[in-house]
Amino acid sequence: MGIFDKLKFKKKETESPQKAEAVEAEKKEDAPPKSKGGTGRAYQILLRPVTSEKGTHLASTGRYVFAVEMRANKSEIKKGIERIYNVHVEAVRIISMPSKTRRYGKTKGKTSPWKKAIVQVRSGEKIPGIIESVG
Repeated sequence: MGIFDKLKFKKKETESPQKAEAVEAEKKEDAPPKSKGGTGRAYQILLRPVTSEKGTHLASTGRYVFAVEMRANKSEIKKGIERIYNVHVEAVRIISMPSKTRRYGKTKGKTSPWKKAIVQVRSGEKIPGIIESVG
């Protein structure tokens, strides 16, 4: 322990408690707003809502379609939707979408396989930000 370290410790001890409270209050005010608390892995599981014609028609009946992570299961999807959108989920159906063969000039390739989930929410509840109907 050097001589300068001793001086630092003395300064901290001589500061008044009122100044310390003011400094802590400034730190709290400058902090960025917290993101949605307790979401855990929800944002990693739910990739995006699927905005197809069928998906928007299902949304009018209280069913919403999401692209989800390949390793996600029904209970994780249910918890994720309830945490992010604050709705009650009644049922989850999962569909594994296979990859499709595509041609790029002379070469052939495949699209990535993906998984989609159709989520039924409690009647009367809606997920904001998703288009309800097409026509």
